Amino acid sequence: MKDPQRLTRYHLFLTLVTFLGWAISAMDASLFFFIGPSIMERFDFDLQTLGYISGAGFLLAIIFSFVVGPIMDYLGRKIVFQWILVLVTLGTFSSGVAWNFTSLVIYRLIATGSAFAEYAVGATILVESVPKRHRGWIIGIMAAGWPAGTAFAGIITQYSIPVLGWRSAFFIATIPAFIIIVIRLFVEEADEFKEESIARNNRFISLNEKSFYKFFLYIIGELKNKFISIYREVLSGRNLYNTVLVSTYINSFVVSYSLLIWFAPYWMRDAFGFNLFETTNIVVLGSLVSVIGFISCGWIGGHFGIFKTNLIFLPISVLLIIWMNHFDNTLHLFLVGYFLWSFFGSGLWGIIPRLFTEKFHTSIRGAAASLNSASCWLGWAIICIFSSYILENIGYSKVILISSIALFPVALIASWFLTKD
Repeated sequence: MKDPQRLTRYHLFLTLVTFLGWAISAMDASLFFFIGPSIMERFDFDLQTLGYISGAGFLLAIIFSFVVGPIMDYLGRKIVFQWILVLVTLGTFSSGVAWNFTSLVIYRLIATGSAFAEYAVGATILVESVPKRHRGWIIGIMAAGWPAGTAFAGIITQYSIPVLGWRSAFFIATIPAFIIIVIRLFVEEADEFKEESIARNNRFISLNEKSFYKFFLYIIGELKNKFISIYREVLSGRNLYNTVLVSTYINSFVVSYSLLIWFAPYWMRDAFGFNLFETTNIVVLGSLVSVIGFISCGWIGGHFGIFKTNLIFLPISVLLIIWMNHFDNTLHLFLVGYFLWSFFGSGLWGIIPRLFTEKFHTSIRGAAASLNSASCWLGWAIICIFSSYILENIGYSKVILISSIALFPVALIASWFLTKD
């Protein structure tokens, strides 16, 4: 008799595919920040405008997520899973051929707006496909695509821009993206979703045999009804309760996290007088440490539970941020704190996909995951838009310190309410 909790080669293949897809999305988003100085010089704009462009991309990602979730619940995870990466790849490649500021903004909106929907779709299809016993560390691997993509983006910019120019970084990034798009053709629809949609698919077949026009109208009408019914369910009762808690949890540490990752090169440059090459190297090394942190956090969460994992990782993260601020004028001591934070503070993302997928039924899981990730992108958008103001008037170090001390306990409380049942 087949053991339903046994890992198969397909489970490992799907884990790798979701990891690489999220890595490509993160790589595209991170490239923009690493290439930032070159692009700002080429198109004559400042860091504040860079933040506005990124913030606008996140706001578009929120809108995109609202649409993608119900489509994923209605038409399936696989089709959305594939086309999102196609859009990201087109946006990345097009960014490399931008001829003026306006074209650059348009292409970045396409890339960023679609890239962040990848997180919810990948997590949903993985949670519904892999055995529950192994879900913790497997989800951690998928989530680790983010720091892996960030590290890869840093490596690309370090070695391609001095020789080939900033456009080459975008072109090089599309090569692995295209390969992954081809590999994704072999991804299967999750069994859990198949069971949910058998009756609906039978109605599709019946209508399609009669008339394509009737079939098309039926699809449009069903999608409209699905959007309304799904979000009515997600935003009511226990589902609304879980949605609010997940959003509170995520945004309670996204402030310090985003500043320590994407804006770290600019922050470290001002604090230690580094050039961009040196700060990028530090972020790359920190991101590689984060890969281990993501997977470790996911594994610990799978064995000891999400709340106990937060009880370990969150307080340690606060102490490390205090350490970095206290020794922020001593480079070696700062780096010790930064790399340890990359494991503990950044590693917390290894359990987040489970929070916004497992708490919701299959029929609304796609929309719930997309909605909760959208709330996270709102936090990122706010940070990007106000990044220049923070740098000039408050200081990154102070904001990171205040946000962690004030908000990390809120995240811990939210995780307790989410997991106490």
